[in-house]
Amino acid sequence: MPISSMQRVSIVAHRRKEAEILALLQDLGVLEIAVEEGFAFEGEKPPVATEEVERTLSEIRYCLDFLERYRRDKPSFLESFFPKPLEVTKEEFLQCCFNHSPVYRACASLEEQLNGIRTTLNRLMAHLEFLSRFEHLPIPLENLGETRYTRSILLEIPLEKKAHLESKLRERGLLWFCETFPSRGRNVVVFLVAHRDFLPHLEEVLQEIGATPVVLPQAFEGTPKEASERIRVRMEELAREREKLLEKAALYARFERDLKLAHDYYASLLERRRKEQEILHTRETVVISGWVRAEDMEKLEQSLKALGNEWVLFARDPQPGESVPVDLRNGSWTKNFEVLTRLYGLPNYWELDPTPFLAPFFFLFFGICLGDVIYGLILALLGFLAPGFLKVPDGTRRFFHMLGWGGVASILVGMGTGSWLGDTFDHLPKALSAVTSFKRSLTVIDPITNPLPMLIFSLLLGLVQVLVGLFVSFVKEWRRRNYASAIMDQLGWFAFLLAIVVYIGSTQFALLKPFALPFLVGTALFLVATQGRQKKNPVMKVLSGILSLYGVISYLGDVLSYSRLFALGLSSSIIAILARTLGVLFGSSPYIGWLIGLLVALLFNVFNLVMSSLGAFVHSARLQYVEFFTKFYENGGKEFQPFSYRTKYVKVQ
Repeated sequence: MPISSMQRVSIVAHRRKEAEILALLQDLGVLEIAVEEGFAFEGEKPPVATEEVERTLSEIRYCLDFLERYRRDKPSFLESFFPKPLEVTKEEFLQCCFNHSPVYRACASLEEQLNGIRTTLNRLMAHLEFLSRFEHLPIPLENLGETRYTRSILLEIPLEKKAHLESKLRERGLLWFCETFPSRGRNVVVFLVAHRDFLPHLEEVLQEIGATPVVLPQAFEGTPKEASERIRVRMEELAREREKLLEKAALYARFERDLKLAHDYYASLLERRRKEQEILHTRETVVISGWVRAEDMEKLEQSLKALGNEWVLFARDPQPGESVPVDLRNGSWTKNFEVLTRLYGLPNYWELDPTPFLAPFFFLFFGICLGDVIYGLILALLGFLAPGFLKVPDGTRRFFHMLGWGGVASILVGMGTGSWLGDTFDHLPKALSAVTSFKRSLTVIDPITNPLPMLIFSLLLGLVQVLVGLFVSFVKEWRRRNYASAIMDQLGWFAFLLAIVVYIGSTQFALLKPFALPFLVGTALFLVATQGRQKKNPVMKVLSGILSLYGVISYLGDVLSYSRLFALGLSSSIIAILARTLGVLFGSSPYIGWLIGLLVALLFNVFNLVMSSLGAFVHSARLQYVEFFTKFYENGGKEFQPFSYRTKYVKVQ
């Protein structure tokens, strides 16, 4: 059965057995703990402390993030996406006793020092940027400011304002002196000294011309050039100090394995503490409730017997209306396509699992969209071999295998349509003419020269999937005992659409002519008689039934959507032909033309493989979700998540 049968269980045990039973359940990984509603219990529920575990887990995560930021041996591109898990024994995992506190304090201290250096370097860099505007100024910056009789300021103004400034100052008196130095762009730096009695006039002039005295970000000594040199020396010292700290930080990578092991240990411990909050307590007993796969019931019961006799196990079937977790159970081949169902949303427990129905269609659709032998071979090798090298999780491995099977379908379709890197194999040297002959002997349909048969084949596939969707909907309603809806709606439309196909086929096959028209008229009259059954007025019943036949347009639109299979497959072949053509064109150049042509053809084919594979996946999935699932599928299920060890970095053997 694609969806595993579930049992609702309750384990009632003495309170002193709680820790042992929880440890056993976490080790078994067969029970999803869920609160049993409606239980009446006495006594106060003991508090479950999680703060200390959460704090420890947070500190370990900080250490791991610190190591990731400052490690010298960066992981490869593939390892960053598919990290290899640490394989440890169950005993090593459960007996984890790594003291992370010294590492945490050291990492925090190093982080603080590095942040301090980073802040200081940013500040000094800003100072350098500021001083670069006054690098031609030969006056010590400490001379700026006020004395007993004078005030010295710097102005950075456009060159055209300098004469205006001097004329305004002369109008108000001669108790001032200024000297001009170059700056960046069209600006100049004006060093201006004025007598204290002249300051009110100076402020008026500055307001009139819109100039503001330069404010130093801090006190500097010497000229701007000398101050900049001292800043650069200080920045070099800080850079050397930072490098030493980075080298020291990189040394803590030796604790990475212990930290990852400790992380998963405390994550599992936190999972257990949180599950303890969902356990009901009485004065002397605990009640642990949840869901178990029916096939695991015997395993659970036998494991509990090893703990003694101070427990009782109650089990029952799910009741209608209950929120039952879903565990998909498919065959080894179909299981690879479960990723499509999960992307859309799991079915609820009382529904059908659509995976067995969509798997063969997606397999064939993907092959038609990619539709090339060589592309399919590359994708198949990648999909089947990569998981073994990368040691990816089961979900990722199944996704790779799904792509691998898509590659196999592409090989089969490519053989039938004669696409081997487009038409590249038609232009092989005469010495390889046997390969070309073999390729041509396998070709059934050539969509490049005669596209109509491939288009018709794609539409027929769409019609078949629509009919399968209606039939599955009929079975689902029949199982729910909605016999009227199953026969009058799903089966009625199934028969009517099939009658249309038979009638069209009768124009080509004389064997179908005697019963094609009666079959079509009969199914149409059946829909007219049943589709308006909800109306009370007899006339409205008939009119509603007649109008319902317009629904055939919707089904026609669904079938036409499958023409994208033909279009994508054709585009994949045409781009491959274009890659070969451009390769030959560039290859005709003298000297290294053959190399350029080879690179151009390779780049185009890689691009075509990536984009065509992406398009094949997206559009094949879209046909399942939009055209197929809408006929019968209802999602909304929640995944079965048994209480077990929650690990991110570790694989417990």
